[in-house]
Amino acid sequence: MFSLLKPSLVYKDISPDVTDQDEDYDASEWTYSGRNVYRGALDRSYSQWNLDVYWLYDDSLQRVGLAEHDMDDPSIFEVLWFRDTPFGTLMQEDGWKVDKSLWSMMSPEAYQDAINSDLLLKCYGKFITPEYIINGIPYMYECSECHKRSFSQFECQTVKKIKKDFENPLFVDSSFIVYRKPETSKLSIEHGVCVLHQHQLKEEIQLPEPVPRLEETHLPEQEDHHLQH
Repeated sequence: MFSLLKPSLVYKDISPDVTDQDEDYDASEWTYSGRNVYRGALDRSYSQWNLDVYWLYDDSLQRVGLAEHDMDDPSIFEVLWFRDTPFGTLMQEDGWKVDKSLWSMMSPEAYQDAINSDLLLKCYGKFITPEYIINGIPYMYECSECHKRSFSQFECQTVKKIKKDFENPLFVDSSFIVYRKPETSKLSIEHGVCVLHQHQLKEEIQLPEPVPRLEETHLPEQEDHHLQH
């Protein structure tokens, strides 16, 4: 997930499991963006970014997102949620739709050929993965004589470094499931580069609030949760 406060930061640990630091932590209930969640302990591994980061959990103690607060002014914050698609989660966008599996679009002959090759190399210039958005589209090396391809330099007769323009690419995950990009996405492909255009207009942010504790409300569902794996 790209940070909203520090756009160059990417949160890569998006497992639904309880983090090690939150295991056995007595999490209190908070309301973020109108959603009641349980907030874990301060994750100090992001202090170098001048951020106070807290992982958020649902009633079943599954991790569902995080809250990032400016360390100097905690009232400046953003909430990032896990979404149904890897691209939606990465860019914090709704509207990414699952299209179909690339495998289902192939003939039996093409399928057999594909499983015996590196599709990202074979179809270079056609696919965009989440990793390409995070790390940039890689160069491909190709021998003009034997037509061997690789994403790293290799010794051959005449090897050229190539970076193609990606025109109308397919967005695929590691399983080659194809996703359709929403028209409102901030992602564009320009001259072979993934570009993220930060939206200028933002909705009014509601400050997070701790949900009143059990002794104040006498509601059993609002007691602290003991986070465990």
